[in-house]
Formats: sequence, C-alpha cells, structure tokens
Amino acid sequence: MYLSFHDFSIDRSHRICQFLLVIHSVVKDYSGQKGCEGKMEYWKKIKQRVKRRHVVAAVVVFFVVFTAYLMFLYVQVEQAFTKQEQFVPTRIYSDVTRILPPQKRHKVESRLRSLGYPFRQEAEKTFFKLRQPEYPRYLIPDNHPVSDLGGMQITFVFDGTRQGALLQSIRAGDRELQDLYLEPELVATLSRAGDDAKGAASRQIREPLRFERIPALVWKSIIAVEDQHFLDHVGLDPRGLLRALWINLKTQSFAQGGSTITMQLVKNLMSRRGKNIFRKANEVILALLLEARYSKEQILERYLNEVYLGQVGSMEIHGVAEGAKYFFGKRVEELNLGEIALMAGLIRGPGFYSPYRHKERAIERQNFVLKKMHETGQIVETEARAALAMPLRLAPPQSSANKAPYFTDFVKAELIRQLKDRMSEQEIVSAGFRVYTTLDVLVNAGAQKAVSEGIGNIEKWLKIKPEFKLEGALAAVDHSNGFIRALVGGRNYAQSTFNRILNMKRQVGSTFKPFVFLAAITKGYDADGVPYGPGHPVEDAPWKLVYDRGKQEWSPKNYEERYLGWISYRKALALSVNVAAAKLGIEVGLDNVIKTARAAGIDGVLPAVPSLSLGIAELSPVELLRAYATLANRGVQDELTVIRGITHDHGAGFARFVYHPKEVYPAAPVELLNDMLTSVFTEGTAMAAAKLGFDRPAAGKTGTTTSSADCWFAGFTPSLTAVVWAGQDQPPSGEKSAGKDAPKLSGAGVALPIWVAFMKDALSGEPVQQFAPSGLLTDVKIDRHTGRPASWVCSSDQILEEKYMAGMDLGPATCELSWPQSSSQFEIK
Repeated sequence: MYLSFHDFSIDRSHRICQFLLVIHSVVKDYSGQKGCEGKMEYWKKIKQRVKRRHVVAAVVVFFVVFTAYLMFLYVQVEQAFTKQEQFVPTRIYSDVTRILPPQKRHKVESRLRSLGYPFRQEAEKTFFKLRQPEYPRYLIPDNHPVSDLGGMQITFVFDGTRQGALLQSIRAGDRELQDLYLEPELVATLSRAGDDAKGAASRQIREPLRFERIPALVWKSIIAVEDQHFLDHVGLDPRGLLRALWINLKTQSFAQGGSTITMQLVKNLMSRRGKNIFRKANEVILALLLEARYSKEQILERYLNEVYLGQVGSMEIHGVAEGAKYFFGKRVEELNLGEIALMAGLIRGPGFYSPYRHKERAIERQNFVLKKMHETGQIVETEARAALAMPLRLAPPQSSANKAPYFTDFVKAELIRQLKDRMSEQEIVSAGFRVYTTLDVLVNAGAQKAVSEGIGNIEKWLKIKPEFKLEGALAAVDHSNGFIRALVGGRNYAQSTFNRILNMKRQVGSTFKPFVFLAAITKGYDADGVPYGPGHPVEDAPWKLVYDRGKQEWSPKNYEERYLGWISYRKALALSVNVAAAKLGIEVGLDNVIKTARAAGIDGVLPAVPSLSLGIAELSPVELLRAYATLANRGVQDELTVIRGITHDHGAGFARFVYHPKEVYPAAPVELLNDMLTSVFTEGTAMAAAKLGFDRPAAGKTGTTTSSADCWFAGFTPSLTAVVWAGQDQPPSGEKSAGKDAPKLSGAGVALPIWVAFMKDALSGEPVQQFAPSGLLTDVKIDRHTGRPASWVCSSDQILEEKYMAGMDLGPATCELSWPQSSSQFEIK
C-alpha cells in the first residue's frame, strides 16, 4: 500500500499519550508480580521479547540493505556488460629503415634491437629472420624484393667483428640483395585528453569483436585452462570453488580464487583486482544473475573482449583482438595454435607470464595450456606437438613512452591541421589510426643528443650563469623528397615540453643573406652592367644609407666591428660581411629580395626595411629549413611533410601523402649561390667544421642576431639539410643584457658545432657524396678589380678563378689597375 506523507503526521500530543499508556501498562504488569523472583522473571521475558525483535529487525535491515547493494552493483555490471566502449588509440610509427653497405655494424644491429629482432652473431656475420611486412607497400620502392622475404633468414656480412665494422653484403637465403628495408617502429601512442581525470577506463586499449569473428580455438583454449565446466555450470562451479577453498586453507592465503569465467567477467567489469571473501561473495551472486540474464555465447563474447592481457606504460591491453596485435602483430584470425595457447596462458598473470620479461616462464605456461587443451579433447596430441615445435615470434615490444616527443608533437599538430574539417582532436586521438611518418629514429636520436650535449658543452666552456641558460632546436629534412627526418624542439622534453619547433619564431640573422645574393644573381647585372656573381667587387667600409626623404639614416656594422676593404661577393658571403649584404639589398631592391625569399618557401612576415638584408625577419626553424631545402634541391621544392600515410588499425588505407615537386626557382642561379655557400666551409665562418672532424662536401650559412640571443646555422650536404638554432628563450633586457656576465654568442661558436655533431652522426657509415655538376655553371677567370672577365695581360694576383652561369654575357675582358669609384653614403629619394 502506498502511504502519503500525511499518514505519518500523527499529532504530537497523541503520540505522547500513547507512549505514557504503554509505560503505564508495563508498570502495572510489573506491579502485579508477586515477590522479587516474579518481578525478575517478568523482566527476563521482557528482555527476551525485545532481543528477538531486535535480531529480527537487524536481519531484515541487513537483508534489505544487502539486496539493495547487490542490485546497485548488478545495475553497474549490467550497464558495463551492455555498453562496450571501443578505444583503439592512434599510434605514431617511424618510417621504414633502409639498410645498405657500407653502414656501420653497431647502427645496423641497433635498429634490429629497437625493432625487437632476436639476432645471432658469428664473427663477421649477423643472422636474423625477417618478419612478414604488415605496413603499407608504398613505404618501400615499387617491386622491391623485401615484400616476398617475410620469414626468410637474412645475413649481414661485415668487414670485421668490431662495432664500427662496415656492412659489405646482404643475403636473403642464397639471394644477394643491394639493400633491405626494415619495418617502421612504434614511436608513440596518443592518449586522450583528460586521461588523468577520467581514470583507468580512459586508458584501456580495446577493439570489441563479434563472437563469430573470434576463432573457436581461441575461446576453447581459454575455457580449457580457465574454466573447463563453463558450458555446464550456471555461473558458479562448486568443484572449483571447493578446490580453491581447500588450497587456501592449506596455504592460509587467497592463492586460489575458484573463479569461473563469468565471475572473472564480473570482476573485470567492476574493475576490481583484489581478493577478499566479501568481494568473492559479490562475484558469485552477480555471476548467477548474469547467467540468468544472458546466454553463454553472450557472456563468452563479452569476456573475450574484456579480458586483461597486459600493460603498455599506463595503457591497459584488453581483449583477444588487442592481445593478438600487441604480442604477435597479427589479427586474431591469423594466430596459430602456439600463439593462441601463449595468449590464453597470460590471463592468469599477464605480468608474471609476460613473454617479453619472462620468456621461459611464458613458454612453460604455453605448454600447460596445450596440455589442458589435449586433456579436454580440444586438440589431438599431434597438434599439440606441432604447436610446441613452432618457434615463438613476438612482435616488437611496444611502449607508451614517446621515443621522439618533439617530433610527435609536430605530427599531432599536423594531423589536427589536416583533418580539422573532418574530425575533432579527441576523435583523431581515439580513431585507431596508424600514422606512418617520415621519422628516422636513429637520426632523431642523434639530433637530440647533439642539441643536449652541444648546449651543455657550450655552457660549461663559456661558464654561462643560470640566468643566461641556453636552449636549442634542430630540424632536418631529406631535401630530395621533403621528408622531415628529425625534429628536436629543446634540450630535454622531460624538463620542458615547450616545443621550439612548433611554437618559436626568432630573428634569423645572417642565414637570410643568401636570398639577398640569390636575388642579385637572378637580376643579372648592376647599374654599370657588371654581372652579379661571386667575383663581383664590393667595398667593405663604413657606409650610411639615407632614406625616407632624408628623415632616417642607417649605418650597418659588421659583427667583428672591423672592415676588410675591397673584397669579392664570394668572400663577403663566406665571411658574412654585413655592409656588403646591406649595400646589395638596396641595389637589388628590397621587393626583389622579398620575392626571392617567398619563392624559396618563406611565408613569414618580411618587413620591407633596409635591415631585412641582415636578417631581422622572425622565422620558425621549419620555415628556414624549407627555404634551405629548396636551395639544396637546386630550386625544386617539395612540400615538407612528417606524414607519409595513415591507415585504420585493421590496415585499410585512410590517407596518403603524395608529393608533387615543382621548380620554384631557376636552377642555374641557385646552383651558383650554392657554390658560393660552400666557401663558408672552406674560407668563411664555418671553417671550424673541419677542426671538429667534418670532412664532407657541404654548403651553409651562420647567423647571429645583434643581441647574441639567437644563433643559427643552416646548411646541407648532397643528401640532407639541417637547421640549428641556439640561444635564450627570454633574453635579458636592459643593463643585464649588456653586463659583463652576458654571454657573447655566435652562430659559428654555438650552432655550428651542434650542426656538425648531428651531421657526423646522421651520415656515419654513408658513402661520401659530392655535389654533382649539372653543366649549368662554367669556369671563368675574373678581373678582381672590375668583376668582368680578365684579359690575358692581367697578373695572376689580379685574377680570380670563379664560376658563373653558363651562357651569361659577362661583358668585355678587362685588366684595371684600380678599384671602382665608391661612396660612403647612399641616398634613396
């Protein structure tokens, strides 16, 4: 009967009256008893009556509360049972790794270790079995034989047993290979924003499968080892429970739980890992309720998708689908019997039986599962023996630790930028994508080491105080295709996640000067008809520019605050002479300089002011990298990218990067500029590179800002372009910046050593390449006084051996005895 609130609203005086009547009745009955014994007996009866009522009431209350508690738990379990959340995180992979002679042994074997390959060394040889390629085929060249080499033994032959021995040949069985590609390496697993707030549920990797998609041997193996009577009981196995109770009594512990698959499912759905009697009672009752509500097939399907199989950092692996991918790199339908048995054996203790940490223990457990499957009639003896004889091949051990955090930040930002019209950031992270990037893991690791150690060494050498602490950044690209191979945005990601690759724009200093010289070479001739080129004379002397109708003046000064007199443009660029670059920028026209820089790939703000020629523009490292990669590629520009392709977790394609190189600048002027930039290494500000052990052909440019807060080096070899920045995140201002403790930094002294250390490591074991001649340039003897061809009467000390663009009209031959007339002031009307 439903009672309204009014039914309980009894008048207070009436309740008091009733209470007094009860007291009166008790007192009257008590008074009617004769003698003390009678009165005592009366009180005993009253106490027993009250005690029985209390016990009954307590039992009823306990039953009601416990029933309500169980119903509360059951509602939670049923909601969890019916609601399966799929979370397959997006994973970031490196590029494939090309192995070819004459790479060094320690680098080749380091890649094998990183990818989890077991290999064997015998003197000058290294042996391993190549895995079946599971990555998109477009990551390797068309028709490359590696596609058909899965499972074959690969032999690397070196020229000795030392770690620095060089690779001589590669064999696949009896077949000689020119090169070999190893599969991409997992670099990072993206987690959803707010994981810490959402708790463990948001850190569980899972991909639910329908029961019919799960091979019968998978669930049969699990039943055989976890709950042999699953198909017969109703959620509780009395025999298993009694056996567990007996073992626990003997060991005086909770060593055995006696849980059925249904009880285990209840525990997993409730996210409870501990053992105690109260929880076990809950599991028993809830298991009975689940069995009454759902079919065996439904319960088994949910269990197979829920079962906990291991940990990747803070990410939990749940379900047989994810287990198959994590341990074997396969879909669950592709597992063989031995792999199925190993995975089934993990359920009892994923950490204890982990094949990565305790391989022998895992194999012993695998044997036990196969034995149980044979005893229960799931397989015959010959199948068990065949499974035991199969070699165990695990997928590379995964880690949620980010192996290239600055690079991953850039990839994630690029994914968001590219997919912003289709997906939110949350959807991208949890889309289950496999993002195959352009990252070279070893090259990136070398870049991080070069930045961290290089900045640390400079601070020690210069005894830089904490308030002037330095930072660094490095970006490198294969300019032949635009693939960014390394991105390092700071000294240490663990100490500071600020990514200078993504979030920093700083003045680039003299690294901008090459575009001033390129604009001049492209223009062709100065006002007197003298061809612009490396032999053109320029006076390095005090010089003043008057502009804005005489209202403003500008007098550029050189970094060393000294002047060299008359020099050639080659020497002016090599030594980074500010006065020469400033004069040239005005002669050529700032609009032409800006146009040239834009064509090379610089999109940032380029102020049309005279000091632009000296690098006051604020650019990001990647923006400068793109411009120098265009120079390295002789005017052909590839769109820089960090992503080669994206697939869904099951392998279906989602997106692919297709690059379309285009010529953005004529090749001849760029090649002539590049030839001038090689002089930076041979006679200019980068001459120290040779002393640091760098002996490869290279071209580049140092850069230093006026305050010394920003130091740069941008340069390239025939195969790789890299940009290095070093400086202070927040340069001190005012008196502090000009004080005696403020460090005097330069691109040559700070950024160049980092660039050299990086290039030496990145190119170690690679054959030395020369800048290939194209026929676009020709050798010319130039009269140093005029910049025109030298006549036959000129003395050798007046002749410069130079290169100019082939077919260019250099004018009549000369042999002047004096330099051109010059002026210390130039005025723009």
